[in-house]
Amino acid sequence: MANGLPKRWAFKFGAYYYRPHPSEKDLFDGKSWYRLGDTYPKALRKFASIKEIEAGEVLASAVDRYTVEVLPTLKPQTQASYSAALKRIRQGLGHNKVVMIKPQLVYQYMDNVSRARSMNLANTDLKVLNQVLRHCVRWGVIEQNQITGEVKYFGKRDGLKKERDRYVQDWELAAWLSVAKPQQVAFAALVLLIGTRKADTLRIMEAHIGKDALHVQDSKTGKDDPFEMTEALREAIDQARAAKPKPSLYLFPNSNGGCYVGANGRCESFDRAWRGSIAKAIKETDLEVPFTRHDLRAKAGSDAENEARAQELLRHSDPAMTRKHYRRKKQMIRPAK
Repeated sequence: MANGLPKRWAFKFGAYYYRPHPSEKDLFDGKSWYRLGDTYPKALRKFASIKEIEAGEVLASAVDRYTVEVLPTLKPQTQASYSAALKRIRQGLGHNKVVMIKPQLVYQYMDNVSRARSMNLANTDLKVLNQVLRHCVRWGVIEQNQITGEVKYFGKRDGLKKERDRYVQDWELAAWLSVAKPQQVAFAALVLLIGTRKADTLRIMEAHIGKDALHVQDSKTGKDDPFEMTEALREAIDQARAAKPKPSLYLFPNSNGGCYVGANGRCESFDRAWRGSIAKAIKETDLEVPFTRHDLRAKAGSDAENEARAQELLRHSDPAMTRKHYRRKKQMIRPAK
């Protein structure tokens, strides 16, 4: 695997090429050098459409197969973060045989990534590497993943930055609402009532609104979450309808009447408008510290009467997730006497 590329591959003239074996030239239009693509992922997909990619002895070939077969099945935003991690893993560990991917080697790699980039990226790489090795077991490349349960993620004791604990006070919310656009105000009202994620909220359509319930598709679980149609929820929906820039099938449409959420899972125009409204609030009101759309979801969880109610509202299967990330309001501690 010269230059880190698969066997018989080369990068020249700004693109990736494959030099077919004489016995397989017919598969590649009889060419001595077959152009696969100008980027590595494109080249992999093209090669896989012609000839099966095998996960061989070295990790790089397993990463390539994972990139072609598994990565496209993941959600767009997950694909983006995993793709970057796979590239780092291939560059840093790809030359090693898969059977040699053991805890000591992985710890050395994570230390290098944490020094060069960050602990968070090192943790992401460990997560993705585990996924690749699990598939190697499935593909019959190795008998077991030797790092599962053996290599630990960086944590607070290692100096990892603690989880976000920003709690939006009521007065801060009121300050922002005084300068926010009507659609943003309606968005906040709905999220504070039902605790839905940003993209899930922006994907709500008129067809999801019934007489007795609002149905929201949970993008993480794939479940249809029905919310009882209370008076407050009905008012928030009416508020969102009144704020539509033009008639649309979506409850929160963009200026063209379409969905804010793009094919890549991002909500770029919505996010730009949000940052603009926060900047305006900081300039024109008493608000000093910015907050995100996700902080509103955390506020919904924090303001719930108890942890069980917060877990139900946020649809978490694990109460530890709710407790760790979404119960941000400081609890008053009662003295012994």
